[in-house]
Amino acid sequence: MNHLLTEMAKVCEKYPVEEKRLVVPSYQTGHVLCETLSQAGVGWVNLRTETPTGLALQIAGDYLTERHITLLDGCLTSYVVIEILQRLQERGELHFFNKQKATRGLAAALTASLLELRESNVTGSSLVPDTFVSSEKGQDIKLILQEYERYLEEHSLLDPSGLLALAVQLATSYNSEDEIIYLMPSFVQWTPLQRKLINALAGEKLFTLAVDTLQDNQPLKGHSTVSFYHAYGITNELREVLRRLHAGRIPLDQVTVAYTNEEYVSAMYSLSHTLDFGLTVFEGISAFLTGPGRTLQGILSWVNSDFSTGVLNNLLLSGDLVIKADGGQKEITPHQAVRILRDAGIGWGKDRYQLLECYTQKMGNEQAQQLNSVLQSLIKQLPEENDEGYIPFGDFCRALSEMVQLLTRVKGDLDSTALTVITSCLKGIGELSSLEMTVEEAVDSLTDLLKNLKVGSSGPQPGQLHLSSYRNLVWSGRPYTFVVGLDANSFPGSLRQDPVLLDSERKNIHDELPLSVNKLEEKLSTMANALASRRGELVLSYQSFDVIDNRELFPAPLLLQIYRQMKADPLLDYSDFLSSLGEPVGYSCGNADPLDEVEWWLCINKAGELFEQTVVSNCYSNISSGQKALDARQLSEPTEYDGALPELDLAQSLSSHIFSSSQIEYLAGCPYAFFLRYVLRVQPPEEILFDPSKWLDPLTRGTLLHSVFCDFMRQVKARGERPDLERHQILLRDIAEHQINYYKQMIPPPSKLVYQREVNELFDSCHVFLTAEMQRDSEPLFFEVPFGLGPDEVAKAGCGLARPISIDLRDGRFIRFRGVIDRIDRIGWDVYCVWDYKTGSARDYGEQLYYNKGRQIQHALYAIAAEEILKKEFPGRSPKVKFAGYLFPSVRGEGRQVVREVANRQKLVELLKTLLEIMEKGTFVASHEGSQCHYCDYQLVCGQEAAVKRAKLLFENRAVRRLDPWRRLQEYV
Repeated sequence: MNHLLTEMAKVCEKYPVEEKRLVVPSYQTGHVLCETLSQAGVGWVNLRTETPTGLALQIAGDYLTERHITLLDGCLTSYVVIEILQRLQERGELHFFNKQKATRGLAAALTASLLELRESNVTGSSLVPDTFVSSEKGQDIKLILQEYERYLEEHSLLDPSGLLALAVQLATSYNSEDEIIYLMPSFVQWTPLQRKLINALAGEKLFTLAVDTLQDNQPLKGHSTVSFYHAYGITNELREVLRRLHAGRIPLDQVTVAYTNEEYVSAMYSLSHTLDFGLTVFEGISAFLTGPGRTLQGILSWVNSDFSTGVLNNLLLSGDLVIKADGGQKEITPHQAVRILRDAGIGWGKDRYQLLECYTQKMGNEQAQQLNSVLQSLIKQLPEENDEGYIPFGDFCRALSEMVQLLTRVKGDLDSTALTVITSCLKGIGELSSLEMTVEEAVDSLTDLLKNLKVGSSGPQPGQLHLSSYRNLVWSGRPYTFVVGLDANSFPGSLRQDPVLLDSERKNIHDELPLSVNKLEEKLSTMANALASRRGELVLSYQSFDVIDNRELFPAPLLLQIYRQMKADPLLDYSDFLSSLGEPVGYSCGNADPLDEVEWWLCINKAGELFEQTVVSNCYSNISSGQKALDARQLSEPTEYDGALPELDLAQSLSSHIFSSSQIEYLAGCPYAFFLRYVLRVQPPEEILFDPSKWLDPLTRGTLLHSVFCDFMRQVKARGERPDLERHQILLRDIAEHQINYYKQMIPPPSKLVYQREVNELFDSCHVFLTAEMQRDSEPLFFEVPFGLGPDEVAKAGCGLARPISIDLRDGRFIRFRGVIDRIDRIGWDVYCVWDYKTGSARDYGEQLYYNKGRQIQHALYAIAAEEILKKEFPGRSPKVKFAGYLFPSVRGEGRQVVREVANRQKLVELLKTLLEIMEKGTFVASHEGSQCHYCDYQLVCGQEAAVKRAKLLFENRAVRRLDPWRRLQEYV
């Protein structure tokens, strides 16, 4: 037994049946200590655990009940302070803090200082402003403290310090029926009020329990071994703990791991799930790590992203949410919900969730109806922003409490506890807070709360590894102890003064207010007591390299001190200590058994056996398939892994398939992309993604401008007028505004600034269009003329062909096309030209690029279609399309026009036959140029650079005859 347990045993032996109260910081602490005493073979009866707060409630409980006073939850204190700050700033009563906004950071710093003042029983009335380095600062803190006291009184609240102060007042009249013996560990740093209360109750019946101490010149007592190691990063440091336990066959419930840094809690918690072992954490884990915590975090991210469906989809797929249909009996699966949201085309924006209702009515989907019902009810609960962009924070918290309660999938006891803690905290804030803030501020505030909220605290349990802060290590009596995180940055850390109450001010205010140097000494003392109390095996470690920040870390001075003690040599320095450690522990398990599959693969790799095909292929068939593809791509001839398929018989396909010009141009751009899109029919998800810098994507912008230009030209032609800037500028702007408003409803802009910028660009494009039209000599005749799209489209447009056009390939085959001609103009008697609007850049439409290797054949195909349409519209005449081309009526296109004279249709037939030959031979190899890759949807599929490099090698190898049609295609400039 250590000295603390020995002292307890002596008291229990001296007073075996008398009532004894062990006063410790928490009930859990006392339970662990009493249990450890029993495990050491010491019997005891009538020994109860108490805390200062528990004692205070025993004394003041009736007083509080009679006056309907409730205790202020610790998580709510900073919200009370920030509300007081905001109120005082609005009234102009602050002078020192008047230039600083009432932020979470300022409120947190002030809250910590105010609580320290109250723990020393310093009141607002007793605080003297002149004791501060600035009297204005002192006056402000005095005022804030007085307002805090007034707030508690007005709301019938009492914080822990207030409860202790009240109990101290009532203790003189508090009579206990029995003589009670009080036991108190000597090393606990009690606050002045706590110490006053304990002394007032215990009097002469207080036994102070001494503990082991770590002497400068004496080695640690009671340890069979003391060892050290260092590691690459926190995770490897913790993995080494588990490796040593596994190698030594040490049961988990014989081990305590103490940490100095909160990062170790989340890392160990993650390892416990990965490696499936039991873990208890004395201080509990962050609510962020639980299902309800992740749900709240996801909801906050969703709200903060302007209700982006992308964020909501991630939350749905996480498995932390549950959405029930049929009155809560049938669950909508995450993938069903994601598919519904994508198909509804919401994207982002609270108002756009109305599209889900439209989708539900259109599709009659039962799951969509239930999802819509759930999401609409959630959105309606959230408060609306006022004209200044603020929301009532209390209402926001109450709504979030309901949402978390409704949506969280509870997977175990920890989630159940976390759900209770989180929702009660949110409800508490909702009842207290009258703050108004922006959505972003509210989200940030609650994110901070969630980070600091702990749940699931537990003492050591059978069969489970115990994790504890070094501050609570002294209570545990397990025989194996690992202390991790002993780098100089983590322990003892740097000496920092409180930013609100400086040390010089603390000395003047109250002689028991802790100074920064006292806090550092308290850390060192606590660690020394903890280490001195250990019995059995002790292992001390630190991360010598931070893998996140990519920097070296140095050991804490404490490690050198212990090393000197172990070697009985006070002259040893850090170089001696570091050389004794050897190589740092890394990702490989070395000679030990691997903990998991990852470590096993690392060991295999280290042994040089990773690239034995049987090892990998036996475990991962997909990797084996990938290796087969890599090997095939090294061959001189293209294989199926390059897109080379068996030859195809297109005779039947040509008779049934109707092409569009864009399909043929797509094939000419990259056969492999064509194969994925049109043969395998692999389509990228059509998701509307939030981009804070962009409203409309190029395709949508082009569709909008096409509609504007078409409507405008139809109206001008119906009036029998020619486009004119002065006469038609307002008309064109009105048409554009109508289309812009329509798209604004369909796709909400990310911000007013982005919206206005793009609207101005659209208006500028309209101006470019109208200016160019004034200079055009041709007579606009028909607009948005369909062919091959059926009679309904022809009726809607007023002209066109219901059937597709058919082009004779002069080898017994025909190829059919469909499409929509943007406009047909008349340039003379029975002489016409065909135009297609392009709203992008004219860079790729050079004067010498008539077909551009098959990537620009629309003008030639549409010229043929236009002639057939004109013959139908003007029976008995012989209309000819002399020119076809492209108009660039936008700011980027600068109003340019690219004209192609319609001639040599035999060359078009040969080009089409070449493209069909590529399909017939099944040679869907990627383009060797890579010029289309930047705009391609399939970069992740083909590997882009690797595919282009491979295609170049095959293209340049003239022995590869399968690519001859592709080589010929490059000649059609």
